[in-house]
Amino acid sequence: MSHVFYAVLRSLLGFFIPSANLLVIVIVYKLMKKQQGRSYIFILNLAAADLLVGVMCIAEALDDILDGDFDKNLFFCLLRICMSMTPCIGSILTLLLISLDRYLAVKLPLYYPALLNKKTVVFSLTILWAISILFGHMPLISPSLQQSNYTGYCGLLYAAKSDYLYVTCFGIFIPSLLVMICLHISVGRIAYSQHKRIWRTCLQTEPLTAHLRHFKALRTVLIMIVGFTICWGPYYLAGFVQATCDSCNLADSMMDVLFLLGEINSLINPLIYALYSKDIRSQLPKLMKYKKKGQVKPLAPALLILVCRESGFSSLLFH
Repeated sequence: MSHVFYAVLRSLLGFFIPSANLLVIVIVYKLMKKQQGRSYIFILNLAAADLLVGVMCIAEALDDILDGDFDKNLFFCLLRICMSMTPCIGSILTLLLISLDRYLAVKLPLYYPALLNKKTVVFSLTILWAISILFGHMPLISPSLQQSNYTGYCGLLYAAKSDYLYVTCFGIFIPSLLVMICLHISVGRIAYSQHKRIWRTCLQTEPLTAHLRHFKALRTVLIMIVGFTICWGPYYLAGFVQATCDSCNLADSMMDVLFLLGEINSLINPLIYALYSKDIRSQLPKLMKYKKKGQVKPLAPALLILVCRESGFSSLLFH
């Protein structure tokens, strides 16, 4: 595919990613003014991180279209890469933080309000962005991670050594993915046990309904994990192959295709983690001045609607 095609694709991402996440930021901010909900801050942080990803897509698209000499210098190329990697890492870690927040809300409902106080939220977000900046800017911080034979083509493996991919892969991606899987499986088990307990006490819940809600919850969790893995998995897998195989040439693909696929995760996140929250969804008609009798027109594909809508587990995830 041509150089122009990637510039157009980045331009589209640069439009849709900021637009979707800016909409989420406005809605969440309005909700936070009306009611107390510290968990909204994590969704707000996720939207802000994904918004920065979209802004970097715009910057990369402009650089590709103008074809300037800005990134011919190794320092400026590394700066561009690091500024792109930092919000991506921040987005990944925020997904992990949201998963942990939901796990605590379900596992320790009585202690959750005390655990999620203002100091805890500020501390967790401070640590999150400190880690994101540290891992994102490692090639600039450590000269040992910089390529000594930079040719002027600004790509991750052209400007930084493969050791940096090992650091981000085994330090961020794989641990975050494994922890999210474990947390969501645990939340699914807790939700199932709660429904089973309610059925045993004969509280207006039939066993079929409990099982149906359980499986809907698992489907929702599966979409979250699969979306995250599909978007970022190929990038880190290709990086691992490129770093271990001297005869392989995946550097161009990683720069153009696979990293863009990872950035698409920043467009999927607001659809899954925010737009399917009942509170946030109820604010869309007021914000967009769209009125329909008792319903909100869905903004995502029908498949996600079937998975997330009316799910008994959705209240556990988003409230």
